[in-house]
Amino acid sequence: MTRLWRSSALPGTLSLLLALVPAGAALCISASGSACADDLTSDDGGPIFNKAKASILQVRSGDNGFILAGTGFFVDDRGTVLTSSSVLGDNSSARVVVNGVEMDAKIIGNDPRSGLTMLRISYDESPYLPLARSSDLKSGDLVELIGYPLNLPIAPSQGPVSGFDTSYLAGIDGNKAPAGSVAAVERFATTHIHANVAISPGEVGGPLLNQNGEVVGLVATSPDNGKSVYALPVEAIGKIMSDFNLYGRARHGWVGVNVAQEADTNHDGRTVHVVRVLPGTPASQSGIEPGDTVMRIDQREIYRPSDVLDASFFSHVGGDMTVIVRREDKLYNYTFAVIERPANPEAIGHPEPIEHSETRAASQPGRPVLVKQSEPASH
Repeated sequence: MTRLWRSSALPGTLSLLLALVPAGAALCISASGSACADDLTSDDGGPIFNKAKASILQVRSGDNGFILAGTGFFVDDRGTVLTSSSVLGDNSSARVVVNGVEMDAKIIGNDPRSGLTMLRISYDESPYLPLARSSDLKSGDLVELIGYPLNLPIAPSQGPVSGFDTSYLAGIDGNKAPAGSVAAVERFATTHIHANVAISPGEVGGPLLNQNGEVVGLVATSPDNGKSVYALPVEAIGKIMSDFNLYGRARHGWVGVNVAQEADTNHDGRTVHVVRVLPGTPASQSGIEPGDTVMRIDQREIYRPSDVLDASFFSHVGGDMTVIVRREDKLYNYTFAVIERPANPEAIGHPEPIEHSETRAASQPGRPVLVKQSEPASH
């Protein structure tokens, strides 16, 4: 049965809002209705929540009757805010709500591929959350999400880390899918944290915190209608933030190699094989060949396609990439330049710079929920 969410803060035509919406989503509200309890907080959420909540704020974008609303958080004392790119959507402006006051925010960078948006507001000595190393997390560690669910006050939810992955099963429209299809494999640009933490619409873009109250990730999406979340790790956030500060945009590396997972015939855990080297790319001039087993990229040992995807994500445009491959039980070392990922890799017959050949690129994390001013929301 579909549950209805009722808010007296909205006008009559918006008083009934379906709560059954994608949970890892930006919440869209009417431009004429106040669907956010901006300055309401709770004092019984625990020590992490009570310490962190002053650094967490609501982010909005959109006009003409549609407003996307999500969560963001300060990462320094100069008013720098991080949120999900799905909260910005296709909009060219953004606003934040601080202590009940809505103000314009400057967009420093927006990268739908990683799902990260960086904003800045005029706020001297803004309270901010410290960053930790996501790589220190282990399965079973408790983490806490803090955000603005629906139009409710800021709230926390907790749960354990369940794993780390680059892909997940995403539900697809049954009316458009082939007969018998129930899900599709989506792929992130890099490995994400998966945590069994409940999420509601409006909390996408919020921080995922460890038990020291430090940020380990930014909430990107939910694969299962709000039962759990995927979060972009801090290390990936740092890479994209550096690009934003240096170039005003993200610069993703690309070398022109397609890989796939094949059987481990040597029984050493190495399953990644080159299936294609694109002509005219840096890799095509290196000597690497289809059929080679990828052993190492720079300092990263390669065992599965996600290792290659991560190596590509953290590569630096203009730098070099060193790849060690195995061919007929001999090791070969190749070094080639990293160029910027083309805007449309499909145009040259290559769906992703380096990926598992059976998956497809991820859609923008955290789909927005649209509510039109003149009629009730439906989903």
